[in-house]
This record gives sequence, C-alpha cells and structure tokens, in this order.
Amino acid sequence: MSDRELKEFGRSIFSWVKAFPSNTPRYIAERLPIIKWLPKYNRTWALRDIIAGVTVGLIVVPQGMSYAKIAGLPVQHGLYSAYIGAIFYCFMGTSKDLTIGPTAVISLITGELVTELSGRMTAQEVAAISCLCVGALTFILGVLRLGIILDFFPTTVLVGYTSGAAATIVIQQIPKWLGIPNINNREAVYSIIINMFKAIKTLKWLDLVIGLLGFFLLIGIGLAVDRWGRGRFSIQLIKISRFFIVTVLATLASYLINKDAPLDAKGAIIPRISILKTVPSGLPHPLVPSITADIFSEIVPKLFAIALATILEHIAIAKAFARKNRYAVDTNQELLALGAANVTASFFGAYTVTGSFSRSAVKFQCGVRSPFAGFITGALVLLALFFLTPAFFYIPDAALSAVIMVAVSVLISPPSVFIQYYKVNLWDFLSSQVALWVTIFVSVETGIAAGVGFSLLVLLYRIARPNFRLLRQIKDRPDVFVDDYVGSTFDTVPSPHGVLVFRIEESTTFPNSDAFKSWVLDEVYKHTRFGGRPKDTREKLWSDDLDVHIRNLRKIAHGANSNVSDDNLPKLRAIVFDFSAVNNIDSTGLQGLFDLRDLLKDYAGTTDYPTTFFEVHFVGIQANVLRILELSGITRPVDPIALQKIEVLHEVDNEVKHDGGARVTASDIGSAALSINGVSPFLKEEGLVHLTIRDAIDSALIRSENWEKSVPQQNDNNTGSDSDSNSGHKDKTEIHYV
Repeated sequence: MSDRELKEFGRSIFSWVKAFPSNTPRYIAERLPIIKWLPKYNRTWALRDIIAGVTVGLIVVPQGMSYAKIAGLPVQHGLYSAYIGAIFYCFMGTSKDLTIGPTAVISLITGELVTELSGRMTAQEVAAISCLCVGALTFILGVLRLGIILDFFPTTVLVGYTSGAAATIVIQQIPKWLGIPNINNREAVYSIIINMFKAIKTLKWLDLVIGLLGFFLLIGIGLAVDRWGRGRFSIQLIKISRFFIVTVLATLASYLINKDAPLDAKGAIIPRISILKTVPSGLPHPLVPSITADIFSEIVPKLFAIALATILEHIAIAKAFARKNRYAVDTNQELLALGAANVTASFFGAYTVTGSFSRSAVKFQCGVRSPFAGFITGALVLLALFFLTPAFFYIPDAALSAVIMVAVSVLISPPSVFIQYYKVNLWDFLSSQVALWVTIFVSVETGIAAGVGFSLLVLLYRIARPNFRLLRQIKDRPDVFVDDYVGSTFDTVPSPHGVLVFRIEESTTFPNSDAFKSWVLDEVYKHTRFGGRPKDTREKLWSDDLDVHIRNLRKIAHGANSNVSDDNLPKLRAIVFDFSAVNNIDSTGLQGLFDLRDLLKDYAGTTDYPTTFFEVHFVGIQANVLRILELSGITRPVDPIALQKIEVLHEVDNEVKHDGGARVTASDIGSAALSINGVSPFLKEEGLVHLTIRDAIDSALIRSENWEKSVPQQNDNNTGSDSDSNSGHKDKTEIHYV
C-alpha cells in the first residue's frame, strides 16, 4: 500500500470515528424501524391493527399446532414459534403485512431433519439447533448486506418447490385425515401411498367422519363466503377465521364423544378417536442449544436448505405485499429481523420461523396499518398457552390434518401457472418442474438444490450462447433493421455488397467469446467471398477443411441444390457490430474481438493485398464498453496515406521485418499504433463508432470509396473491387515498413 493510500485510509477512519456519535441514532433507527413509525401511531391504525392481529391469532393457534406435528414436534412448540416470531418482527420488520411464524414448508424440512437425527438427539434439540444456525446465517447475510444473492433464485423455482412441498404435506396428512393408523408419514411419498392402501381396512370410522366433516366444512365455508360475501368484510371474517371455527367445533364434538371413554390401568383416557391429549401450559425455561461437531457437519446441507427456504419464502412474501400496497421493504433489514427472531426463538423452545403467505394475506385483507398487529397476534398466542391448553387436550388429529391440508393447499400452484411458464419460456417451465417433482419424490432440500442448479446452468448457457443476429434493412425504411431469420414477415432488402450487420444480445465475455467469433465467421462465409489469393494444396495444413465447411454452410443458407460460388458473392468490405445490448466486455471478450477482426481481415484479403479496404464499425456502444474499446485501439481506423509507405514484397512467410529485426505479421496493421517515419497510421477522429446502423453503413461505403481513390491499386487489381476475385499472385506477401 502506497503512502497516499495509507493517508486516504487514515482519513476515512478518522471521518468515521468523528461522525460516529452523530450517526449512531440514525443507525439504531434503521435497525429498529419501530422507532420511526411508533411516534406517528394513531387510533385509526390501532383499530385496524387490533382486528388484523386478533384475526391472525385465531388462525395461527390451530395452524401452529398443526405445523408442529408436521415438524415431528409436540404441538406446543408451534405456539412457541408463533408468539416469538410475531412479537419480534414488530420491532425490526419493514413490512406492515408480513407475519412470521411456523410455516408448512419449513416444518416439512425440519421434520425431515428430526427424522434423520432421531435416536441421537431429541426432536426439541434438533429444532432448537436448526433454528439457531438458520438465524445466525440469516443475520450475518443481513449484516454483510448480501441480500443481492437472492436475485439468483428465480420465482419459477420458488413456485415449483413450494408446490412440491405442499403436495408432500397433503399426502403425509391423508392417513390421519382418513383415520388409518400406524402409517409412518416420514417415509417417501410413494411408500406412504402404498402403505395406506395396504392398511385401508384398519381405518377408524369416527376419525374418518371427523376428518371428512372438518375438511368439507372448511372448503364449504370458503366457497360460500366467496359466492355471497364479496365486498362485505364482516362475512369475509368468517372465511378468514374458519380454521379456528372448525377446530373449536371438532374439539367440542371430540369432547362429547370421549368424555365417557374408558380409562387404562394408569388412569389415562382411552379415546374413541385420536386426540392431541395433554399440552403443557405456560412457557418453557430458556435453554442454550447444543450439538456435537460430528452431528453438525452431518446436517450442514439440510441446515442450508432450511436457511435458503426460510429466506426465499420470507423475502418473496415481503416484496409481494410491498408491491401490492406500493411501499418499499429493505431486503437486508428483513434478513436482520428474520435472523434475530430465529436466534432468539431458538432459546425458548421454538423452531425455525419465516414469513407466512396465508396469514400475511389475512392481515392484508383486514386492512392492517402497521407491524404492531404482530404484537397483538403474539399476545393472543401467549394467552392461549397460559389459559387454553386444557381445551387442546380434545383436539382431534383428523381435524388438525384437515386444517393442514386446506391451509397448505393454497401453496399448490394450479396447472395454469405452469402452462403460462411453458408459453412464456420453456426453460422457466422446466426449472419449475425439476423443483416440483424432485421435491415430491426425493426431499425439499434436494428439490431446491436441483431447481436452483438447473436455473443456474440455464443462465450460464444463455450467457455462453446468447442470441446473435444478422440484420437486414426493411424496404423503404432505411433506418430500420431486423433479424434476417425473421425478416420473412417484413419486406427487407440486403445490405450493400460486402457490408454485413450483426447484433449480439449479451455482454461479450469469456463464456461466449468463441461462440460469437465462430458464428460471425460462418455468416461471413455464407454471404461473402474470399478476397485473398487461393492457396495451393501444398500450402494448406493437414486439418484445413475450410473449403468444405464453407460449401456446406452455403448449401444450408441458399439451398441444397444451389451452386453458389465465389463469383456470385461480393467481397467482404466492412462489418458493422450493433453493441447496444452489450453491457460489459472482459479481457477474453476483447481478445476474441481482436482475433475475429484479424480473421476477417485475412478473409477480406488484407493479408495478401495489404492495401485492400476492410473495416469493423460499431454502433450503440455504451460508455463503459466504449472506454475499453478505445483504450484497446480497435475503434481507430487505418490511415490510407500511411499505407502508401508500405513496400510490397513477395515472400513465403507473410511477415513484417523492422530495421531492428522484429517481425510483425501483416494482420497487425491497424491493431497497434506503429509509427511510420513519425506518421501515425491511425486517423485522429474516431471514425468507426456511430450512433445508428445507417450512419455506420454510410460511413463504411464512403470510406471505402475514398480509400480506393487514395491507395494505389495492386498489380493484380484485387483491392477494393468486386470484379476480379481470382487474379493475383500465388505466394504470400511480406511487408517492410520504410
């Protein structure tokens, strides 16, 4: 580090320390958004927040218990997660609509982890350690402001794995919903279905009736309200609260059925239908999660899957409701809030929490005005934990399964969504299907990894093989150019003889440099002829099959029965590159551009006839790309006056010798600023960069005409003219600078 850099670093540190006292309150306010909105709180907000908070509380109590069962945990742990997440987010969140707590997808992945570690750790220990690790990772991402990494996870993958996870949950709940006992719902989906049919004769009829009644009552309430309650908020509340209503009714029916049930030898009830039984009241003592290094290293992949699903679900929901309500959410602050909530929750018996789409939608429908509604929801859950746990004893398992199935069914995207993906983009459709089916038949974390991995491969392929276009002018519209391959829908005219216009629709970087070069050369071979001397067979390399390649290309382009020869095609005079879609160019891309230009110059004939005209023009270059091209010298044209200083000799190796013995090939003319008797071979004006394609073509034609007038013609009359292509010398050209 230089002295200057050290001084600048020292000044920046001093400025930061000096500004620290004044910036501290602002920083705290940014990390705790409640400081900004609480002073503006009013009665109107309070009324709407109370309605939203209570309504969501009535939903999250049965949902929290149901999701805990999906996670393989006692039902009270779902309530612990519900109150901590809702209250904590109130202080640090930036979305008024979002509510965080237990969700179906996270519960499913947590349940897979609990099953994997059963026998070595209790379910509560697994849930706590996963909650702590996910929270810590999320918080670190927020501190480092790495929310940008979420841009690499497409919506199609999110829709696919969410639908797959929801479908998996529904299938897992069917045995309990139908009252079929002794089915391990932690097995693969196909195993659950097979075992369920094998055990169909053992189903419990009372459980079946409770499950079916609960399910159809939930569906019926929703359909009835949608049909007759539109625009009436009081009736909409019935639909919103239907999970609570059905749970209460099912619990009441269960109590009436089981109140006279016999007792076992220990005095415990032998229920006639499957019920939750004892649910501890109050809150657990805080405990520090602990885990051995061996187990931790074993579960790291699944922890990353939980973290990824947690973050994606949360941010996607926050952004969706922010767009709907036209306010902004801070992605990095959301990561901090989510991370802090999970770290705190891990000490109080909770498992991983994230944003819930269904409950957030309810808050939105209730007209929530601020994050304070989450505090009310958390308080209601706490009241349930302290005073309602005796009533939880009789909640039927079949009814909870019905609640789960209906609740998660909204996460299953209908076929129309995937059909739309197919119509818009095949790759989007395929990525959603990969995530969907791998999630269903393998696991959620594998589904996420497969979907994201597939999408990244598609992204890399699109970068490596972008769309290249050969453009033609629309007839009677000299300033409008379209793709040659879709030009059949337009009345187009070809470009002037020997001038080809190309567009690249991606940045020119190392993955696509070779593909770009090969494609341009192939198009040049199709539409123009070789401008140099024909090579003798003895001079060709053993691997040189360019003539065959060109013939095949022309047959494809002009028809298999066509006999297109060099006599029917113009010489290459200029290439115009439309770089309006090129946002960046790296070193490999720049080198590829130089290599391409040199190959095109050879094909145009400048190697054999150094005074032959050929130029590469550029259109629509963005400022950052133009700076790189200007520094490289590729945008500077060759001065024809300088070429009059060239003495043409006939040698075999086609190389250039300086007085000092250095050797430079003829293709280097124009690629480096060589001085000839103190005269630069480059014009001072930047004549190869243009605003429009028409300007570039006109410039190339004018410069070609001026070139032919300025440069003496070769003996073989081969420079600048399309009429005499095959005359000339057999041997290569050596150029001496004098």
